Order: sequence, then C-alpha cells, then structure tokens
Amino acid sequence: MQNSGGPHPGSRNSRTHNPVSVLVNSTPHSPPVPASERGSAPVVIAETLVPARRGAVAFLSSTNRDGDWILPRSFRVVAFMGNVELDLTNVRLGSGESHIEIRCIFGNVEITVPPGIRIEVEGAPFIGIFEVTRSAPSTTAPDAPVLRVTGTSHFGAVTVKVVDPNAPGWIERIRAKLSSKKE
Repeated sequence: MQNSGGPHPGSRNSRTHNPVSVLVNSTPHSPPVPASERGSAPVVIAETLVPARRGAVAFLSSTNRDGDWILPRSFRVVAFMGNVELDLTNVRLGSGESHIEIRCIFGNVEITVPPGIRIEVEGAPFIGIFEVTRSAPSTTAPDAPVLRVTGTSHFGAVTVKVVDPNAPGWIERIRAKLSSKKE
C-alpha cells in the first residue's frame, strides 16, 4: 500500500470525515472583522456552519480558546486541576441559544463574553465559585444570541466576565484621569 502523503481517511486531519470543515472550506468565508470596527455586536453566522457539539478538557493542564472561532450549539468544558479560558469577544455563533456546560473540579474556568450576547448562568458550586462579573451591561435585545452557561464547581472557580472589547484599557483610563486632574 502506497502512502499518498495526505492524511489518513480516519485521522483527525482528514477533511472528508469532518462535515463542518468541509462546509466551512466550501463556502465563502468572510475575513475576521476587528472588534473596533463592529462594536460589541456578535458575528451571527448561518445555522449550517455552526457545529452541534465540541468541547475542551484541561486535566492538570491549561487550555485557551480565543480569537476568531465558531461556538458550537453545545460546548462542554471539563477542568480537573486545570485551567480553561474561553474568550468569546471575537466568536462567531448561530442565532438563538448556545450552551456551555462546565464541570470544574479543583480547577478554574474563565469565560469572557462581549456585551452583545445575552447570558444566562446557572451554576452549583460546592466550596467553590460560580459567578458573573460585569464591567459592561449585557444586551437585553430580544433578537440577540443567548449564551446559557450551566454546570458545577467543586473546590474550583467558574467566572463569566462581561467586558466591552472596545472599552479603554487600564493604562488609557489612568492617562485620562491624570490629564483631567491637570486641567
């Protein structure tokens, strides 16, 4: 049997067995839009491009998901003595509801959400934390995509942060305060 140099049909790198990869590669894909140009509104994509399920596992390790990526309808996170960071500020998602289910044991899960996505959080901490912090108000628009975060935290921390990616950073805020005091 001769090796063609390409991925094995059953391997994870094979495009023929991953319908989402085939669909994404066969449709026109718009380039990522910088957050400064699109405001805090999320990028809503066609339902056919949204995968049904994906996940992230951190077992004595750290996993980071950021940049331009597609949030599936159901995303499962497991952190056992590990750290998972999900940055949704540049995420592409389908209209309607997406769900992130979390199991955190002696670990940390941090989800950063832009204000253009409505969030619903229901968590059950046991000697741990399951909280939402807001540095910007979430949208209340009825047609905005909904992110539902559920799960448990045992001796760990789950934090959902709502932040405006276009808000000035701490250095800019300090400079603004210093310049206002000089006047």
